[in-house]
Amino acid sequence: MSDPFGRNIWGTPPQGCADYAFQQHIIKSLKPDTGRCVVLWPHGVLFRDAESGIRKRMIEEDKVDAVIGLGKNLFYNSSMESCLLVCRMRKPKERKGKIIFINAVNEVRLERSNAWLEQSNIKRIISYYRSFKEEDGFSRVAPTKEVLENAGNLSIPLYVKIKNESQQESMKAILKELKKSHQSINDSMEELFNKLREVGIER
Repeated sequence: MSDPFGRNIWGTPPQGCADYAFQQHIIKSLKPDTGRCVVLWPHGVLFRDAESGIRKRMIEEDKVDAVIGLGKNLFYNSSMESCLLVCRMRKPKERKGKIIFINAVNEVRLERSNAWLEQSNIKRIISYYRSFKEEDGFSRVAPTKEVLENAGNLSIPLYVKIKNESQQESMKAILKELKKSHQSINDSMEELFNKLREVGIER
């Protein structure tokens, strides 16, 4: 709360969850006129209630340029789907007040349990990001006003409607698992703090 470098630009992250400490540190480190960043996150940063205030302020200040959802099994130690949060300190006129959402979960080469992005996948994602082009089931440009009306929720399925019914069920299962995992972390942290209090150490 008293960060000497003034990195809590949108608020103090909740106890036990440092994602938005890192996100604010990154934003604070950017050049105010030309700064841009791409940060790899689990999907929880897009919708968790505990960080909604920080996320809303980030959106209100028009720093979010794009949210790109990636497929599962891209990382050696996790099968979980991830996302890219693209932020820009000063957007060009045509992108101001807008965020492009790209559902690139199917843009992967999958063999057994291994997955990777091929050049064709990367080119397609970059093409839609750069052109700000919309396509049903793949990408949508949403006004920040709409996102703020959704309580600052950046969850991709809210804006890019998934055509495939089995894919919809898959996304619902992933969201449910993410919320369950977040609650488990909170419970573990609270248990740890209780143990510390028992031995005379305060939070």
